[in-house]
Amino acid sequence: MYLGKADVNTYQKGSSREFLTSNGWGGFGFSTVIGANTRREHGLLVVKKSGEEVYPDVLISKVDETVVSRGKKYHLSTNRYTDVIYPDGFRYLQEYQAEPLPGMLFVIHSVFLRKTVFMPRNMQATIIKYELLSAPESIQIEIRPLAAHRGMMEVCPDKSGSDFESFFSKNSVTINGRGLQSHISFHKGEWSQKPLWFENLMYESDECERPGIDTLWSPGILSLDMSEGESVYIMLSSKSGSIDQSQGAALETATSQWILGSITDTPLMKKTPLARDLIQSASHCVSETDGKKPIIFSGYPSVRETARETFISIPGLLLVTGKTDTAKKLLQVWLDRAVMNGHVMPSDVDPHGGSISTEAADSGLWFFYALNKYCDQSGSTEFAEENWKDLVAMLRKFREGIKEIGLEIDQNGLLSLRSDNLQSNWMARGSNGSSIIQRRGNLVEFNSLWYNALRTMEQYAGLLGDENEKKEFGELATLCWDSFPKIFWNEKGYLNDWVDGEDKDESIRCNQILAVSLPVSVMDPERGRSIVETCWNELYTTFGLRTLDPHHDKYKGSCEGRLDQREKARFMGMAWPWLLGQFITAYLRYNPDRKDIAWCFLRPFISHLRKGCLGGVAQIFDGSMPYRSHGDALYAPSVAELLRVIGEDM
Repeated sequence: MYLGKADVNTYQKGSSREFLTSNGWGGFGFSTVIGANTRREHGLLVVKKSGEEVYPDVLISKVDETVVSRGKKYHLSTNRYTDVIYPDGFRYLQEYQAEPLPGMLFVIHSVFLRKTVFMPRNMQATIIKYELLSAPESIQIEIRPLAAHRGMMEVCPDKSGSDFESFFSKNSVTINGRGLQSHISFHKGEWSQKPLWFENLMYESDECERPGIDTLWSPGILSLDMSEGESVYIMLSSKSGSIDQSQGAALETATSQWILGSITDTPLMKKTPLARDLIQSASHCVSETDGKKPIIFSGYPSVRETARETFISIPGLLLVTGKTDTAKKLLQVWLDRAVMNGHVMPSDVDPHGGSISTEAADSGLWFFYALNKYCDQSGSTEFAEENWKDLVAMLRKFREGIKEIGLEIDQNGLLSLRSDNLQSNWMARGSNGSSIIQRRGNLVEFNSLWYNALRTMEQYAGLLGDENEKKEFGELATLCWDSFPKIFWNEKGYLNDWVDGEDKDESIRCNQILAVSLPVSVMDPERGRSIVETCWNELYTTFGLRTLDPHHDKYKGSCEGRLDQREKARFMGMAWPWLLGQFITAYLRYNPDRKDIAWCFLRPFISHLRKGCLGGVAQIFDGSMPYRSHGDALYAPSVAELLRVIGEDM
């Protein structure tokens, strides 16, 4: 990933490209390549802490740098205020290079200064390295840290009541304020206590009705004299510490080696260069360090741990990249949680306390999808054999009905959802206390997943010699197979989204693609082809499948307007990349000799990887031109589904 001068030579170009570094614990450094923070989640030091907080805290928002050369000052930073962009340091940015670590090269005449930003694994710290590559004589760099000390989803437009203060000791500055603490450590330079408020900073890319307005506090300035060939490390951290030249170099080497190892140790590298950037982004989403339980984070900046997004992501993030051992551990972690939860799969996990919630009714069904993929990729049913009783108990819960999540089974063998919970299915998000999309009864994706789970367990029962369960699962699957088209098939050539007795949703929606994309399809080939054709003609767009046919009178394909209107657009027409992965799989199931067309579906992401979160794929896109990205800048299921398609289908 390389950006040249032409990619960043205006504020608009530079501020639309973001870099990400992470520590594997849910902490991260996230900003634009020109250093201008454009959303409230941006920050060089964003960390999770113990307690009940769902979201991390932004401790150090950014640093402002000024180079003094031959008596003249050159501001390298860029800030967006409510009425002005100042300074305009992006003018000196010559290039950005992402591998192995995010690095920016600033050029001021014959002064070449490289800035590298990285987070060491398993440390709540961000390290900034300044390296003077070329200079006719020594220069001075003035570095001013700007502290936010607030929750990631908050802004603090007013400085009153903040109570910021700082304390300097040898090569270290401690900042207290707004109930939080941060530290700046360095091994060279002179510190000057010069407190200063930065007011009216504007986050123009906030996913809110109005851009956030923030106020940051700076305790002072670190002044460094540097000569050509010299390097300096500065550490921003949540705990006090120290750093010297050798420690900084060792941490830089270790972090680079870890990132390069995550890229090269995968069979996908031989398939396409597109995979390289995706795999590096995938490494941010997987935590498997220090003997802790493995985690797949939903994305950045949200860093949530949810069942559905985990199980959708396992095939692409772990299995096709060769991390089958981690996938097995992760499946075991979630299965154990389900066992502790009465054999009902939970939907979310508190990132610190470990408490679970059970709201999403389809989490357990997605687990069997991931289990099928794992056993297929590993070539072994050992996991199923070791956990057979619990797997059977999980599926029996669906067969018997799970009242706590509003699931019951009809006489036709299909699952029926009877819940008003705003998290019961992935489209059940709420706005002003009510569900955006009213879905009830037999949901098409639930029953596609249900049939896949039944056939999967029927197969494992046969391999493990459990004839009773094989017969029972098989009979229920056959009933489901017979009932599914009778309930869902629309004579216009596609599947209804949900059916509840005489009521049904005949709008063309994306959920039907799962009926033909899952490992075991519930549709016959002729109808399956028709579903793929309908999704292609009515829902396909450059970066995903739309959630609603654009000809529908309630179609809303752009994320704009009031907050409730933005939420509605997510499921009334905006496009989701992870569904495109399922679509490509379904397309190739009926067109196995047309991989050339499948590559046409994939190639637009090569361009997207150079915008937004560099190397990553966003959570959601407008369903209409100009296809702007929204939500998480890096979304685990989006990245995972592209990798899965490349690994499995291409």
